[in-house]
Amino acid sequence: MPSIPEELATLISDLETFISDGLKGESLSKKAKEKRDAFIKRIKEVKLDFPQDFKDKSEDSDDEDEVDSNNEGGSLHSERTDKDEEAGEGAHQSPPVAVQDLPFVFKAGYLEKRRKDHSFFGTEWQKRWCALSSRTFYYYGSEKDKQQKGDFCIDGYFVKMNNTLRKDSKKDCCFEIVAPDKRIYQFCASSVKEAEEWVKQIDFVLKDMTGIIPEDEDEQEMYDDVGATEFIDDDIYEELPEEDMPTPPKPPPKVEPSSKPVAPVAADKRTDYQNYYQGMWDCTADQSDELSFKRGDAIYILSKEYQSYGWWVGEMKGAVGIVPKDFLMELYAI
Repeated sequence: MPSIPEELATLISDLETFISDGLKGESLSKKAKEKRDAFIKRIKEVKLDFPQDFKDKSEDSDDEDEVDSNNEGGSLHSERTDKDEEAGEGAHQSPPVAVQDLPFVFKAGYLEKRRKDHSFFGTEWQKRWCALSSRTFYYYGSEKDKQQKGDFCIDGYFVKMNNTLRKDSKKDCCFEIVAPDKRIYQFCASSVKEAEEWVKQIDFVLKDMTGIIPEDEDEQEMYDDVGATEFIDDDIYEELPEEDMPTPPKPPPKVEPSSKPVAPVAADKRTDYQNYYQGMWDCTADQSDELSFKRGDAIYILSKEYQSYGWWVGEMKGAVGIVPKDFLMELYAI
């Protein structure tokens, strides 16, 4: 029996993957669905007629699924192209690190990452487990991987939403991380809200790195009480019960422009009781980099670097932002 050329066999396999998987989520008319099913049936018949030409490719496909279970529909050739692309772009700037060993993670979750180059039948968007750790953005095949597929330092980049990257229902869920004369990284989240949260967290870290968190330039008026002889009657002041004490004013968000935060040593949140605090009053965020919380809410403090300005960096329910330390009290008595 004559054999099929390898290039044609690869094309048929890619075509089958594209028709069966690539069009799975598309809204097709009844007539288009019938034609798709007819093509899939015909391709399977061809593969049954030439089993010797497609046996190895099926095994390669199985191996590929084991290596990257999140590569939706890409052929072995397209996966190899993806690896070559990442290696050529210098995507690995940090030593190999497992997902569970990442320190100081601001945000993590599954995103679709757009490949720089892809074949016609290859997958343009690949599902990746992404994590923003300190000032480095990592992406993995899954949340259990022992080594990242790539990473890059976000220093010098800026992040923005971009609804022109896709034409399907997820076009408003896309964002990109760009910098002059550097590779552009483009991602798609599962929802618009999730994409906006990624943009917010990345933008927060970028502002924190460059020291541009707004600084109140108004100098506080200084008083000189030296030599004062005026008598003050203590009886004119009314002492209020502790529970009726008014909410203290929030301190101005100040940061030294020349300083850059250094990521603290990673701690186990399950046992790091001394860094758990609770709100004494309700606090509503005035700026995008602040956390809102209610009285009694538990907040885990990530950093006290801005303590001299009255602010700490805290985390609550997965969100990270600055909080006024005078609004907090220790949650556990140690």
